[in-house]
Amino acid sequence: MTTKTKFGRSLSEGKLLAQSRSCRETLNTVLCASFAAKRPADRTISSIFRANRHYGSRDRQIISEGVFGVFRWWGILRKLLPSRLLQDIEKVLLSLPDDGKGSFLKMPDEVLDMLLLGAFILEKREIPELCVIWANELGVDLKNFLNFTRNKSQLTDEEFYSCTLDFLNRDKTSSASITAKDLLPEWIWDKMPEKTKAGELVKWFQIRPPIWIRAQTVSPDELIKKLSSEGITAQRHPKIENAIKIENAKVNLYTLESFKKGMFEIQDLASQSIGLVCAPEGGERWWDTCAGAGGKSLQLSDMMKGKGSVLATDIREYKLEDLRKRAKRARCSNIICNSWDGKGLRKKKQGKFDGVLVDAPCTCSGTWRRNPDARWNLAPEEIKDFSDMQLKILRNAASGVKPGGVLVYATCSFFQEENSAVAKSFLDGNSNFEFDTFLNPLTGEKCEGMLSIYPHEGNCDAMFAARFRRKKVDQDMS
Repeated sequence: MTTKTKFGRSLSEGKLLAQSRSCRETLNTVLCASFAAKRPADRTISSIFRANRHYGSRDRQIISEGVFGVFRWWGILRKLLPSRLLQDIEKVLLSLPDDGKGSFLKMPDEVLDMLLLGAFILEKREIPELCVIWANELGVDLKNFLNFTRNKSQLTDEEFYSCTLDFLNRDKTSSASITAKDLLPEWIWDKMPEKTKAGELVKWFQIRPPIWIRAQTVSPDELIKKLSSEGITAQRHPKIENAIKIENAKVNLYTLESFKKGMFEIQDLASQSIGLVCAPEGGERWWDTCAGAGGKSLQLSDMMKGKGSVLATDIREYKLEDLRKRAKRARCSNIICNSWDGKGLRKKKQGKFDGVLVDAPCTCSGTWRRNPDARWNLAPEEIKDFSDMQLKILRNAASGVKPGGVLVYATCSFFQEENSAVAKSFLDGNSNFEFDTFLNPLTGEKCEGMLSIYPHEGNCDAMFAARFRRKKVDQDMS
């Protein structure tokens, strides 16, 4: 057990009590919004911060860490809740107005304190002084508990989870056994990827991820030097040239001068790997079909040194508007933004692209480290819905690839139904395409057409990529 404590009072008791109330109120709202309205936690928190401009950076940080920690450890912490309250939260028995507004269920302060304190303990990081307030409210001795677990350094994860629950469960009304399987909904375990140790994958889902950025208009070394002058410690990736890792950033990266000048984009390492699988060359014509806000469009443009063109499309115009701003900041003048609904291409667009990237809409299960709330809101039937849509989009987009050109299919999911199953189904119905060999950007190993990236391989998201090559005309006719 390596949990550290920070009990030296650097804030007044009044300030700590105010932070405690803010954390409780935010957690109550975000939990209810997530389970009842299926709203992503990060969006709800952002709206709360916009409505409370008086929150300082320290307030926002402690609130975010506490709320996301509760979702990350919800599978364990939920065992502390009275069965009726748990049912009200998870089974959506609370009343939510049609307009999505109004009052949510109000949870007791004692329950919210217990969840927040438990989350910070389970994170095994430095315990903030705010936890003392919650411990006092609950009537538990936090210092003695932390000293006990620190002296029991050989505790297994499961033993540590059980000790934490016993410490928080003052009534001792139950002693439920705890295993790693509690960290995900039960049905997901049957869908864990093959050839991967499920327990290892889940352990990585419980570790807060670093921030990965991509050096864009300056060299990585220049960027690291600039970041250092802005108070940010950064580290280059040993294999991916422009990938830089930032851990424990105390400032909002979007406020940095280096960001505003377009020196970097925030882009996870796994996402950057997908751009490298595409491997565009200057002068080529590429199409990023489901571009979203355009992280990979910007990367493709950068790799092409501004030569050639990148058509970035999405069904959501507001996303493309964001991309236009980002492209301007990054000085990517060869990106063209247009709307596309995922349906068939007009004839004049068919067979016109050297490369097409289909970074398809998916369950986003690969991002559960960054979005721990999402694992609790995914329904089994959604996987089938996504895979059907993915195959349709892939088939429609494939018509844009010229003979001899490249087609890359990608998701930020670890479910095989969305990954290899879609890739193989596509080939079954498209004999003019075949898998194309490429190198794993993280390891340099040869991939026979498909690649799965997992968090333990690069301290990153989980992603999947399949690279196809359209056969040349003479091959089709033989």
